[in-house]
Order: sequence, then structure tokens, then C-alpha cells
Amino acid sequence: MSKKIGFLITDFSGNGGTERVTSILSNGLSERNYNVTIYSIRNGDIGRFYTKDNVELVSLHGENVKNPVLRKIVIYQKLKRDVINKKIDIMIAVDVALYLYLFLLQKKKICKCIGWEHFNCLTDFGGFVNFSRKFAAKFADYIVVLSKYDLCNYEVKYKKTNRIKYIYNPVTFVGRKKTDLSKKRVLAVGRLTPQKGFDMLLDAWKEVEKNNQEWELEIVGEGRLETELNRQIQNNDLKRCRLAGYSKDVEQEYLNASIYVLSSRYEGLPLVVIEALSKGLPVVAFDCEGGIRELVYNNENGYLIDNANIHMLADKLLELMENRNVLEKFSSNTEKYIKKLSLESIMNEWIELLDEV
Repeated sequence: MSKKIGFLITDFSGNGGTERVTSILSNGLSERNYNVTIYSIRNGDIGRFYTKDNVELVSLHGENVKNPVLRKIVIYQKLKRDVINKKIDIMIAVDVALYLYLFLLQKKKICKCIGWEHFNCLTDFGGFVNFSRKFAAKFADYIVVLSKYDLCNYEVKYKKTNRIKYIYNPVTFVGRKKTDLSKKRVLAVGRLTPQKGFDMLLDAWKEVEKNNQEWELEIVGEGRLETELNRQIQNNDLKRCRLAGYSKDVEQEYLNASIYVLSSRYEGLPLVVIEALSKGLPVVAFDCEGGIRELVYNNENGYLIDNANIHMLADKLLELMENRNVLEKFSSNTEKYIKKLSLESIMNEWIELLDEV
């Protein structure tokens, strides 16, 4: 009899890496005869990313309840009712903070529960998230983190962790087509939020434009900082960069670039870097908190920059733009560093975990 798996996510209608990897894992499990339901706390009746017909999307419509305390109660009651009706075997909280919605389901032995960390435990989001992590580490049937780095940090920070394992995010694109490095284009992809550090990237790009008038920067994504970032572009009179908005074909965006840049202040295991490497793009990245060192190997497939060092970011971008031999060397090295991230390999790890739970 097939296991029934549920994912609980904040808003499945979002267009970030969290939603993308949830859709990929859900599709992979459904192909292996698991019954999969994605529960969205708000919105999420329709996702931005493709899900197979047999993956059910259920919105708990938390956006319709204005009182925050009542909202949590309503969400839990709706979730509990549906999990019981569907006889879900295992619920996965896509973000350990959401494990608090699952704890009573686990306590009442309605289903097993997993907390899936998508950032890293050293990133401080405040008291509620810190409490949720500690609580999930102690009580969840399993915690899944995205990197060896975070596994070590969890085990040090939360001494009473129940069971924990790292599983990388997978390579998401099908096919082996790679960039030909012909476009003088630097690419960044992500939500326009403070986490992604695009303000620092634009500061670095100001230095780049003073020294190079051929390459251009394109930032693909949307978010609440769009107006502010556009103002920064205008105030600094930047001529060769633009905010490109949301892209329906992000794979083509990678293929049309020759360098990928990550300017994040913190990450878990950035899916955008995995995608970039899978398309042969050398990566220039801040060595931010998270698993970036398990993807980008300095002077092998890119450059790791001291975190938030804007001048060094500009220097290394210029260095890569002006040295074709190094660009080609880094590109040729990308594949060997992401073999461990094949979708088949990652799916096998998840299935092994679900069978154990």
C-alpha cells in the first residue's frame, strides 16, 4: 500500500526556491507511487511551479482570517481534519517553524512528522523561529537540513536533537544543455528581499561599470524591494544592469549568461547556485552562512568572496570577465561538483528516510 505524504508550506503560490524544490520532490514521490498532498497555509490553490495531476494542492486559506491567534487555530483544525480524512502517514513541514502546526498531530499519533530546514540554524530570525527550531529538534520524528555544515551546527546548538540528517537540494533541470559562454552577461536570480543582498550587488556593479563597459548584469526575480533597487540603479547612473522581473523560463536565463553571482546575506543551500552550476555557469558568491562551500569551490568552479565584501566581489567579477581561460576552466569543472546532486540520488535519499520514519 502506498504511503501518503503531506507537505505543509507557507504559500505555495510563491516563486522561490522553497516552492520550486517542494514541487520537484512532490513530483518525484508521486512518480514512485506515493500519494502526495501539498498544504498551503495561505493561497496556494495554484502553484507557480509544475506539479503532476496526482499531486493534490490544498489551501488552508489562512489569509481569510484576520485575527492572528484565531488564524492559527483555524489553520490547525482544517489541517487536522484533512490529514485524518486522507489518512496521511507522514507530514513534512517545509520550514521548521511550521512544525508547531504538526506537533499535536504527532503527539496524538495521527501521523509522523518531519521538519525540513530551508535556511540554516545560525540565521537568527527572532525568538519565535529560534523556539520552533529548538522544539522541532527535540520532538520531530526527523529533522532534514540542506548541508553537512548545518547538520554540524544543529548538533552543536541543539544538544537534544532527536534524529537529524542532511539531504541536499537536487539538480532540477532535465537535459544536459549548457551555456556556451558567448554572452557577456552576469546573472542573479532570486526574490527581491534583503536576504538576497541585491543592494550590495548593485554597489559592487557600480565599481564594475567603471572598469568594464561590455558586460551587463541582469537580476531575475520580483519582490518588495523592486522600487528601492530601481532607485539605486538610477541614483548611481548604472547603464548596464536591470531588474528583469519574473521569468517563466529560468533555464533559458542561465543558458543566456556566462557568470552567475550570489550576493546573499545568508542561505540554506541555494537552489539557484545548483541550477547555475548544472548549466555550466561559473559562480562568484559571498561565503555567507549556509552550505555554499559545499557547492562553490574557490578557484575550481568559481570564487568564494569574504561575506559582504563588496570591493572583492567587484574585483572577482572583473577578473573572471577579463580572463577567458579561467572562465572556461571554471565552467568545465562545474559538472563534477554537482554529480552528488542528481535528482535520482536525492530522491533515493528521501525515500530511504521516509521508509525509516
